[in-house]
Amino acid sequence: MTMESFEVSELAQHKDRNSIWIAIHGKVYDVTKFLDEHPGGEEVLLEHGGQDATESFEDIGHSDDAREMLKDYLKGTLAGHIAEEIKPKKAPVPASSNPTFVRQEESGFGKMLIPVGIALAAVGYYAYMRYAQT
Repeated sequence: MTMESFEVSELAQHKDRNSIWIAIHGKVYDVTKFLDEHPGGEEVLLEHGGQDATESFEDIGHSDDAREMLKDYLKGTLAGHIAEEIKPKKAPVPASSNPTFVRQEESGFGKMLIPVGIALAAVGYYAYMRYAQT
């Protein structure tokens, strides 16, 4: 199946809410019907309408589901685009079996415990000093 190829000048004509196309990784998508559904708001799509939005799309870190949804809006390819290899995200580096320092994440409650304790101690000290003078 051969997809239709669009020139950059043709892509640039589709940049308003009546017809909005974007290019991502050399593929052209008609996202007009997706404007009202876009989780980031229609403004983001309108801002990138009629142009290559690859960098912004990747910078925001779209989910696998979002990438899968692109297929529903595929219109064709961008003429003259040289496909670049999409590098997989780096896998997290496994922790050493004998770490010298392990940072333990605190829960929201744990983070609040120290400031609340200090505040209570200050109030207690104030009350003690006030009543000790009488």
